[in-house]
Amino acid sequence: MHLKSSEWHSLSKASEILGNGTSYVSLWLRRHEKDMPEGMVIASGKSKLISDQGIEWIKKNTKKEGVLVSNKRAFEDKYLILPLLDKALNNYFTFFKNLSLLLIYSRVTLKVGR
Repeated sequence: MHLKSSEWHSLSKASEILGNGTSYVSLWLRRHEKDMPEGMVIASGKSKLISDQGIEWIKKNTKKEGVLVSNKRAFEDKYLILPLLDKALNNYFTFFKNLSLLLIYSRVTLKVGR
């Protein structure tokens, strides 16, 4: 293993450098363990450190496809959910409006009939 001279960071610090949550690099390495070139990550017991080059490598080799799929789904859902929610709320409030009118009408009828 050839270690280049650079700064070494904990995985959580590397995640912060990349602008993500503290477990981002750790999870990324689990998913892409075989893709990472040697010498960019070192392990000692339970701790792992990543070099500046390793952080740059992750930044350059992170695919955006997961984000695009999610955005596409969210975009489609936005136009599906709003009409469904609107219809459901409309039905819900119409039911209670009609129920309250029925109760008011029945009370008026009972009072007049007495």
